[in-house]
Amino acid sequence: TLDRLLPADSNDDESDVRLLSAAARLYLQLGGIAAAERLFLRVENIAPKDDKLVLMNQAFYAVATAKWDVARDLFARVFADHPDRIAAGNNAAVCELYLGSPQAMLNGLQQLMVASPAAAGTAEELVFNYCTGLDLHYDAMKLREAKIKKMIEVGMWAGDGFDMRSFKIHQ
Repeated sequence: TLDRLLPADSNDDESDVRLLSAAARLYLQLGGIAAAERLFLRVENIAPKDDKLVLMNQAFYAVATAKWDVARDLFARVFADHPDRIAAGNNAAVCELYLGSPQAMLNGLQQLMVASPAAAGTAEELVFNYCTGLDLHYDAMKLREAKIKKMIEVGMWAGDGFDMRSFKIHQ
């Protein structure tokens, strides 16, 4: 198991924070919530309490345990303190969808893309999430228009390698 690759609890030091966090996140992806929690707690015992990695770990754990409001607030806190962490802003907005507000998700993602078009506006996962919100919010005619408008905006910043499937436009 993954535990054999990790340092023993008694040997934890600051150099282990990233490794332990990565392993815990892997456990989350595999459904090992309890194992992830144990590793996240080890990280919290090593790293400063307000460290962005600790906050992101707490947010991912909240997502895995369906505590969407907690996750949203933690992701938003990381993004507020580190506006270059577009993924945190994206994740905070997606939590709004799970809280039942696709409009709040759209607003949050739109704000990200307007505030930082070169970074957020070209992040394929963010554009994909935005288009998913559009799918949930608009009827067919307005949906196509909204996606085309977003394609034009993204086109000003994205390079040739941008995956156009992110826009979710089907023939």
